[in-house]
Amino acid sequence: MSKQQWILGLATIVVSWINSDDAQARHGRRAAPCAPAAPACEVVYDEVEVVRYRTVRETAYREVRCQVARPIYETAMRQVRQTVCAPVVAWVEREQSCTVMKPVVETVQQEICRLVYRPVTTQCTIVVDCGHWLPPTCPGGPREWAPNRVERQVPVVRYVAETIRKTVPVQTCRYEPARLTRRVRVPVCHMETRELVRQVPVTTCRTEVKEIVRRVPYAVCKQVPYKATVRVPRSVPCAGAAKR
Repeated sequence: MSKQQWILGLATIVVSWINSDDAQARHGRRAAPCAPAAPACEVVYDEVEVVRYRTVRETAYREVRCQVARPIYETAMRQVRQTVCAPVVAWVEREQSCTVMKPVVETVQQEICRLVYRPVTTQCTIVVDCGHWLPPTCPGGPREWAPNRVERQVPVVRYVAETIRKTVPVQTCRYEPARLTRRVRVPVCHMETRELVRQVPVTTCRTEVKEIVRRVPYAVCKQVPYKATVRVPRSVPCAGAAKR
C-alpha cells in the first residue's frame, strides 16, 4: 500500500466517524455532555445511511509537442580535378651488337682401327681306342678287354685376332665467335603529366527539425461519493434504572 492510499483511507475513516456523530445528534440519540450518564443495560445498533468517498483512477491523454531532429543524407556528383602521371611508351630504333658462336663444319681424313677375328683350321692327331671284348677262357669266367689304339687326324678351328686399319672421311664441327650488328626496335617509357577530371559522388548530411505531437497517457485520481449503510451502536437503559 502506498502512502497516498494510506492517507486517503485514514481520511475516509475520520469522515465516516464525524458523519455518524452528526447523525446521532440529529436524531436525539446523543446525550448532552453535561447530563449524567445513565447506566447502560443493553446495546442496540441503528442502521444509518452515510456518504463515503472512494478513490477512482482514470487514464487520460494529453497532447505533448516536441521537436525531433533527424539526419537527412543527400548524394550529389561533384567534379574533381586531379593531376596524374601517365606512362607513355615510344618505340625507337637502335643498333645492337652481340657476339654469337657460328658453327664451322670441316671434313678431315681420319684413320680408324678395327679388330676382327679370322678362323684358322689346323690338323690335330688324337689316339682312339678301338679295342673289343674277348670271350672268356673258361665257362663262367670274366671277360677281358683287348685294346687297339689307332691314331686319327681331326681338324681343329681356332680364331686369330687381326687389326685392320682404314682411312675414312669424318665431319667435324667447331664454333667460332662472330660479331653481329643489327637494328632493333626498343620501347622507351617516359612519364607525362596530365589533368584528369572525373565525377565523384559526395554524400552530405544535414539535420532537419520537425515538430511532432504525441498523446501521452497519465493517471487521474478523484474522489467519488457513494452511500453506505453502517450500524451505529447505542446504549438502551434498563427498565429498573428508568424507574429510579
